[in-house]
Amino acid sequence: MISNLISKKDIFLSFLCGLLSGLFLILIIKNPEVDEFQKLAEFGNLIWLLPLVLAFLFTIAIVCIGIIFKSFKTIFQFSKFAESGVLNTFIDMGILNGLMWFSGITSGGMIALFNVFSFSFATVNSYFWNKFWTFDRKDKVAGKEFLTFFTVTMIGMGINTLIVFLGTTFVEPLFGISSGLWANLVKILATFVSMIWNFIGYKFIIFKN
Repeated sequence: MISNLISKKDIFLSFLCGLLSGLFLILIIKNPEVDEFQKLAEFGNLIWLLPLVLAFLFTIAIVCIGIIFKSFKTIFQFSKFAESGVLNTFIDMGILNGLMWFSGITSGGMIALFNVFSFSFATVNSYFWNKFWTFDRKDKVAGKEFLTFFTVTMIGMGINTLIVFLGTTFVEPLFGISSGLWANLVKILATFVSMIWNFIGYKFIIFKN
């Protein structure tokens, strides 16, 4: 144990979190509906190094935070929530971009449906990461707990999806960027807002000590 907060488990899961985040980030970057991302093609095979780069950065970040804020459990806890949140975001956005890539749809009612699907998939992943890593619960998966988690997260999904729908349907892309990139920027804003709600709900309602 490096400090009274961080353990080998934290280091391993942080590395894994970064690795998986990089894999889904590649799916986002490769989406041909985002014209701006096509400029990254000049980097060629370097893009495939993203999983290792993020794994390294995530691990360094969690170690540094664990040492610097060793007396502040909530800050360290939020850092784990943030890293797993990045993974969930990239899973969410990766699936959403994959569906945009496959269908060519970047706005309207269908993208709201796509968002519900991608968000739901990321939610299941989020439950396990937050239960067994962020809040370090030792008890087994419980139906009632998951139902509460699902309810809190669905409220977050409602907030997330509403922002995505309104932002892509009623607001024209700014600064001349492509509709694909605009959809991703709106998604990032939606994710940030819903993340705040989720952390409060998870910490004080679901995984409270």
